[in-house]
Amino acid sequence: MKIAVAMSGGIDSTVAAVLLKEMGHEITGITARFLPHNGINDEIYNRSVIDAKQVADQFGFRHIEIPLIDIFEESVVKPFCGEYFSGRTPNPCIICNRYVKFGKLLEAAKDAGSEKLATGHYVIKKSDGIRHYLSMSPDPSKDQSYFLYMLTQEQLADIIFPIGDFTKEKIRDIAAEKNIILKDKPDSQEICFIPADDYISFLENRSGGKPVPGDIVDSTGKILGRHNGIYRYTIGQRRGMGISAPHPLYVTGIDAAGNRIIAGPREELYVRYLETENSFDMKEVIVDERIASVKCRSTQRPVPCRVKRDGETFFVTFDKPEAGISPGQSAVFYDESGDVLGGGIIARTII
Repeated sequence: MKIAVAMSGGIDSTVAAVLLKEMGHEITGITARFLPHNGINDEIYNRSVIDAKQVADQFGFRHIEIPLIDIFEESVVKPFCGEYFSGRTPNPCIICNRYVKFGKLLEAAKDAGSEKLATGHYVIKKSDGIRHYLSMSPDPSKDQSYFLYMLTQEQLADIIFPIGDFTKEKIRDIAAEKNIILKDKPDSQEICFIPADDYISFLENRSGGKPVPGDIVDSTGKILGRHNGIYRYTIGQRRGMGISAPHPLYVTGIDAAGNRIIAGPREELYVRYLETENSFDMKEVIVDERIASVKCRSTQRPVPCRVKRDGETFFVTFDKPEAGISPGQSAVFYDESGDVLGGGIIARTII
């Protein structure tokens, strides 16, 4: 089979490509350029390309480059900035996966002659003969199913996840056993388009304006202090508010319309319900109320809930109140087997 492998220059996609090559498939490594040309971006991208090409040379397969700068800017970067300036906390990787990596990059792979696109994601792909769906990785610390819930049935049909059954430790072992050139390369955990993970500086440079100060208030509206831009705060944040109080204070809400940050004790973080503003289906189409588990952050373990749907909105009731849930993040639903049922972007929470 002709398979394109999205190669970032990291160890996971590298091992995915090598394993598929050794299975006898005709492999084309693809490195996509997402970021515009400048000194830092060029240096990072060139390093990724060099590393990917070295592996392609070592194991004897083709490597090509694909420019996706414009679609990445319009589909990922601009919405990311807009969400933060609206007082929400977005997850750009989820949007990128649907519209760029498994959208335009998949199209580019097919245009280049490949039948399928493979990546180094830690997730298991399954099919019941009717629907394709994803399941959690056996390595909970690396599981990426949360970031892929928006993928369509058409996209899933043409995607392969060769390392989904492996742990990170196993991937490192494979790289060492096969003496892959990049076997000792460290992982990268940062958002790819934000240098040094400094999203505040990134947002300010993008906006070209000055932060708009406003009030920090408690749940009754009493003014506690001042903030220097609502995009500097996320739900659950404790540090950096500059407020003296007899007990710890957390960001419990962001009022973008009023340009206010709401702060309070930890118990005010807990919510019992949430609503999404849209719905994406994977293993099944949720309609009637269903018992499930839900992740509202990528690093969270799924927690029990009940979910039902009305049009394009999911309504979620937690079995026990949950803290630190931020509009703009995603609620992703799982069944008892760890299979992804579907999900949506969190619109609002209710105590």
